[in-house]
Amino acid sequence: MFRFTLSTLFFILALSISASAQSNYAALAKKYQPLLNKADISDSGFISVHMNDSKLWLEIPDSIMGRDLLIGSRVEEISSTRSAVAGQMMHNPMLVQFSQDAKAVYLHVISLEKQMDPNDPISISFNRNNVQTIYSAFKIEARNAKNNASVIDVTKFFNNQIPQISPFGGGSRGKVIPEATKTIEARAYDSNVEIVSQMGFMGKRKQFMCSLHRSIVLLPKKPMRPRLGSSQINYYEEVRKELSSEYMDVKSYTYIKRWRLEAKKEDEKRHQNGELVEPKKPIVFYVDNSIPEKWKPYIKAGIEDWQMAFEAIGFKNAIIAKDYPVNDTTFHANDFTNSCFRYITTDKANAMGNHWVDPRSGEILQGDVLFYHNVISKLYQWRFSQTAANDPAIRGNMENVPNEILGELIRYAAAHEIGHCLGMKHNYRASYAYPVDSLRSASFTKKYGTAASIMDYARNNYIAQPKDKGVSLTPPLLGVYDYFAIKWAYQPIYNADNAEEEKATLNKWFEERSNDDMYLFGTKNGMGDGMLDPSVLTESLGNDVIKASRYGAANTKLIMKNLVEWTAADELGNNHLEWMYEGVIKQYNRYFKHAEARLGGMYEFDVTNETHPEKYVAVSRDKQKEALDYIMDELLSQYDWMKTNEFERRLGSLDREIMKSQGEIINRLINRAVLVRMYTCSSQSTDPYAVSEYLSDITERVFSVSSKKQATSWMRNIQVEYVKGLQKLLEDNAKDGGHVFNNLIMADIKAELNAVKNMASKKTEKGNEEVKKHFTFLTYILN
Repeated sequence: MFRFTLSTLFFILALSISASAQSNYAALAKKYQPLLNKADISDSGFISVHMNDSKLWLEIPDSIMGRDLLIGSRVEEISSTRSAVAGQMMHNPMLVQFSQDAKAVYLHVISLEKQMDPNDPISISFNRNNVQTIYSAFKIEARNAKNNASVIDVTKFFNNQIPQISPFGGGSRGKVIPEATKTIEARAYDSNVEIVSQMGFMGKRKQFMCSLHRSIVLLPKKPMRPRLGSSQINYYEEVRKELSSEYMDVKSYTYIKRWRLEAKKEDEKRHQNGELVEPKKPIVFYVDNSIPEKWKPYIKAGIEDWQMAFEAIGFKNAIIAKDYPVNDTTFHANDFTNSCFRYITTDKANAMGNHWVDPRSGEILQGDVLFYHNVISKLYQWRFSQTAANDPAIRGNMENVPNEILGELIRYAAAHEIGHCLGMKHNYRASYAYPVDSLRSASFTKKYGTAASIMDYARNNYIAQPKDKGVSLTPPLLGVYDYFAIKWAYQPIYNADNAEEEKATLNKWFEERSNDDMYLFGTKNGMGDGMLDPSVLTESLGNDVIKASRYGAANTKLIMKNLVEWTAADELGNNHLEWMYEGVIKQYNRYFKHAEARLGGMYEFDVTNETHPEKYVAVSRDKQKEALDYIMDELLSQYDWMKTNEFERRLGSLDREIMKSQGEIINRLINRAVLVRMYTCSSQSTDPYAVSEYLSDITERVFSVSSKKQATSWMRNIQVEYVKGLQKLLEDNAKDGGHVFNNLIMADIKAELNAVKNMASKKTEKGNEEVKKHFTFLTYILN
């Protein structure tokens, strides 16, 4: 694994300067002191900075030419949070190098995606086809002869939008206003430079302001030893492609993203012998001083919960939470050297963890969590809608819920986002590791929580029933999988000299746990041909989505029955009741989507073993029919418990919203993605659930209802939505020239529409006048 430096790729010589250049430098040296006299502020560092009210100069030593650097950006202040928030990093930093000739300094953007040995014969061709980009050029304004450094004017560069490090995720959101834009601060340190620009923008509709903080970071000459990635573990990765004359294909591999965590030299032997030692450099997160004091202990606890996993591999105090330093003028939260847990005061309910990485090795250099103000109310709404049937303490006004309960939710969210900062992706399969009924067990849940990883979207225990006493209702502090993931990424492998030699040990760790579902990983629900894996779902619990959904739906109905009382609606008013009602209904609707994943579903296991001997396993016919039965059971019974006089008295008629939801469920059942998925699944299954049988089963359930239910507007709405949905499939296929479905699926749809038409025509003379008119209408639209 090799890469080229600028000296091998460019005609520009970064380090060897010609005699004519030296002569030019002598002339430029005379301009140094006059230029320095123009500066109001100068600060010395690995690159020195000079600035006045209108200019910013960088003084770059020759020794920095050809060195690897990062240039990155974050928002420091902003007048509108529509596009970004203060503290946010919208883009990964750029890997760059400087080079120079007699007159100019050049900034090159370095790509590491393709690699090869410079001694390989085909490297000549590689060099011609992989020249690194010159991103910008700067005239040398002066030379510091004493320090052998070139001075360049970067005012225009930093006072404009730099697309790769723009404050806006989708690129420009407005035109820079030069009169409102200037550099307001520049500081230099031993390995980083921090530059703050005040920038005015004219957007499409209005003007806004943004202070942008740019960092230039000197990377170490010797990168950290990388660790090769694997599809069996949930780490973000740097992708590499290696070319060689030994094989005509291109070899792809990845480096995982992780912090440099290592023992001090004097502690290495003790660490190898299993003793607990402190790392050479711990991971430190500073907690925003604007976070309400009552929540800080829970956030700090969430950060330091990861200490448990690091202690399991021999490092104590590996990750530490600290307050922002008070009265310390040297501390700047936005400087590259500081990792922070930031509070974002907008009405958005969100939280996110980010990191900056040395792309040469995957070493995480800095991390941040953005914790939005409204995420606390969202956490409360989830907790109520998932556990209010089981936990009286969560009922009522959020302001009256004990801080310990809300703090527990904040601690979970903080730990989850710190997991992202440690390099981890989501692991949505972690919740599938637990048997559903185990989540009704007090002893099991107290030991394991709701999922095998805190990096799942598993949330709270909606499976536990009111009679299940002593059951833990919340996720674990850390799951079994999280301990393993930290070990796999961070435990030093002392008997290996490079990343390749580590592979045998890493693979052994996988093999030791290969037959335990608690160590399975899955972050993608989708596969080729639109296939879905019902074991990789968000907001899901347990290894049987139908059983879990039936438990969850039972709790939903109990919550809805008591919603007015349990939300303190008489005290807090109907706005609060409506907000909580929306949360409960959203939770209930998730159960439909969980069940839908079984329809034409395919389980995918990256590694085959005794427990999962096949890579792909189609969901059986019986399991698919069970999913459809659950969906239809719930859909056809909603009228019995959703339509209550008390809700309608307080919130107005809910018919429109509920009927809209019914239509969405029906249309998801018969949309083309599901039918193609089912066709593909049935063609690969020894026990197929054919599309024709599936549609026939839906028709049977939709139309074979009691006369009492048939008389409801809700039931008639479901029938109309079903018929229109099937017709739309035919229309869309015709518009697309017949390419949407294969002929067999089209034949099944047409056959089912004919069956519905025959059924409807027989019912035009039965029932009351409303029912007769309804079936006459169905017959009309089917002709």
